[in-house]
Formats: sequence, C-alpha cells, structure tokens
Amino acid sequence: MSYKTDICVIGGGIAGLTSAYALIRRGVGVAVVESGTIDSSTSTVAAGMLAPLVEARLEEREIVEFGLEALLYWKNFASELEAEAEMKIDYRSEGTLVVGVERDHIGMIRHLYEEQTELGLPAETITNYEGRKLEPYLSPTLSEGLFSPNDHQVDNRLLMQALYNVCAKGSVQIFEGCSQSRIDHEKGEGWWYRSDKIEVQAKSLVVATGASLKVLSDVAPELSRLVRPVKGQVVRLDQSETHVLDHVVRTPEVYLVPKSDGTLVIGASSEDRGFDKAVRLGPLYETLQAAWETVPVLYELPVIETSVGFRPASIDHAPIIGQTSYEGLYLATGYYRHGILFAPLGGDLLANHILDGTIDERIKPFSPERFNSD
Repeated sequence: MSYKTDICVIGGGIAGLTSAYALIRRGVGVAVVESGTIDSSTSTVAAGMLAPLVEARLEEREIVEFGLEALLYWKNFASELEAEAEMKIDYRSEGTLVVGVERDHIGMIRHLYEEQTELGLPAETITNYEGRKLEPYLSPTLSEGLFSPNDHQVDNRLLMQALYNVCAKGSVQIFEGCSQSRIDHEKGEGWWYRSDKIEVQAKSLVVATGASLKVLSDVAPELSRLVRPVKGQVVRLDQSETHVLDHVVRTPEVYLVPKSDGTLVIGASSEDRGFDKAVRLGPLYETLQAAWETVPVLYELPVIETSVGFRPASIDHAPIIGQTSYEGLYLATGYYRHGILFAPLGGDLLANHILDGTIDERIKPFSPERFNSD
C-alpha cells in the first residue's frame, strides 16, 4: 500500500503525536507511522510529571528555561486538547513535595533549594510537620523538605488517547505495526518511508522515534547514533480504597505520582541496559524500598502493573529539535526525562520551523546542527 502526504511523522509516541497535532492545526497533510502500537510506547509508561522546577540544575540553564516555557504552554494546550478531544486528561496543579529519607538527602534538598532560588524559581522549605500536614501518610522519620508549587502533572495515558483521537478524526493517517522499515530520499520526489505494511511519500520527514534513531542508519548514519535508551522500571499501585497521596512526592531515589483514577505511579530506575524489556528484581526492589521508606502504608496497597520504558537520552542529554543537514529531514527526540513536559511546545515550534523556515529562539540551542562538529 502506498500513501502520499505533505509530512510523514515516524513515531507514534508523545513527540510524534504532538508534532502531528501541531501540523494538522495548520492545515497540513500528515501521516504517522509507528512500528508498534500507539498505546505501547514509552509515553504510556511514564508518570506524567510536568516538573521543570524540581529537576532544575544551574548547569542546564537552557533546559530549565525551555522547561519553564513548556510548562506555561501546557496550561492552554491542555484545555484546548481536552475541548477538541472531548475528554479530560487529568491536568493537575497541586505541586510537588521533595522530602528526605536519609541524612544525606538533607544536603541534596538544601542544594536544590539554593539552585532554584538562584534561578529565581518559586520554592519553599518545609519541616517534617508541615510536610505531613500536606500528606499525613508520609513517614514520621522524614527530614526537612521542599515544596515546589509550580511543578504539575497530567495523566499521560489519557493524554496519549486524547492526542490519538484528535489526530485520527482529523486529517492524520495513522499506520501502526510498521516493522522492517527504512528511509529513502529521491531527488525530485522527496522522502520515502518504506515498511512491510506501508510506503509513504512525503515532502518532509519528522523522525520522532524516541530512544532509537536506527531508522536513519542507511540514509544518515551519523544521526542514528545521537540518542540511546535509558531504561526505567515503573510500578502502578491501587490507592482507590486507601487514599494515600494527593501531591506528587519525590525523594532523591524515587517519585510517587497519584492519579485521579486511584492509581499511584512509582518510579523509576535508571539503567544503561539497552532495550532490555524485562522487569528485573534488583531495580524494582530498590524502587519499592525507597517508596516504602517514604510512605510506609504503601506496604498494604495492591500492585496493578509493572512496566518498562526507555528514555531517549541524547549525547549531551539535551533535546534534539529541528532540521538536520538534510533538507526536509527533521528530528524531535532526546527529551530524556521530560518527554511529557517538552513535547507539546517542542511540536508546536517544530511545526512553525517546518512550514515557514523560522527557528524560534527557544529551540535554537537544541538544533541537530550542534552535533555537526563532533
């Protein structure tokens, strides 16, 4: 089967669907091709944190600034997407608690507070008593903490469903299960995406394949090595009967993210193990141990699910957004720990870049061209 369109987006995760969504809102014909299924991407494994502040670091100022811009963009994006999709995505703004379990954590939290203050970001130090007033089930042995009111969250699974619904009922053609794929470039004919299921001819390609750019191995081998997978294991518990947490709670070792449907998402390990899809006991045990030390009552909660995802980490751990040295070939990847936060703004600015050639100042630092001298 062959299909011709303006732009072909390769990858049906959060980066791919937000790019497609931004493009169709500008009246462009788009096809999305996905090797697996939309609901099996790493984007559905993530916890859905929108946390540019808690993870802010002075040495990553450009990433922090982009994250803050992305969070501001999220507020309108969420309401507009919900209206178009006619469904809720559980955007929540209660803020995030960062607490210490071990003595070493005190220094880490104070350092985080100093960094946020130096960056001019809102943050409040809290005592154990103040933390337990916000979240009574926190361990009484926890040290002082930090409250970040502007770190928000969303239900990433509802988000992906909403994006899929809007794209599918719009002008986006979505092809799933496209394996054994390759890319060709033919002068005068543009770009071809070829797989065992579909051939798509397009004027431009957006490669948003997450933690692997293997699809570029033949046509642009130097680009295929720009990202690697960082494995993360996630556990989902059921707190629908015993309501444990209202806020996102983090320590230096673990995060706990409550969802409105009664799910509590706990994660995540960080492992350089390639695309190892197995849930392994060691990292899982360490994650659950850290969660239990933070909120002891979790011991009684039912386990709903364990899952594995792969964060797309670029060589310098910064996003990769924009046109490559190949005309008509664009990348949207390398979002690493911030995929859900970065992707809506990244997709919007990339759409402008593709259609009118302008490069917004906010994505200039993340151009693929920065790797050309390496």
